Amino acid sequence: MNYRIIPLLALFLFSTNSYSSAGYSSREIDIGRPGDSDKVSHTIKLTQVDNMFLPAEIKVSEGETVRLIIKNGGNNKHEMLMGSMAELKKAANTRRRFPEKDHAEIHLMQLEPGEQKELIWQFTSAGVIDFACPLPGHFKKMRGTITVEKK
Repeated sequence: MNYRIIPLLALFLFSTNSYSSAGYSSREIDIGRPGDSDKVSHTIKLTQVDNMFLPAEIKVSEGETVRLIIKNGGNNKHEMLMGSMAELKKAANTRRRFPEKDHAEIHLMQLEPGEQKELIWQFTSAGVIDFACPLPGHFKKMRGTITVEKK
């Protein structure tokens, strides 16, 4: 991986809007942006185990800044990708076709077994955001939703 592009990639990854899945709503949803650590209202711990996220359903309030602590408690490499269901399906299909390729989609976190990462995120708009592990064999079961409730 070319590490010189990481700052530019991070800027791109966290400044893009996405759309909710058709199963929830047809309106555009801004999935948010990186948050200010001084404005964190609470911490949500999310654990990846082989074939599921615990918890798989998260609720936050519109405008809220949350510290997400994601831990890979499984025995396999996992990813967490936020976006619309259409984007997540596309990412899963790409992983199936090109499993050895380095992937860098919107809102992607890659975790090795036992690894833990933190993301401070501000949820700017009400709606439903999907998340999943798009790796081959993981996507059908390793999914979840973040419901951003209107203030």
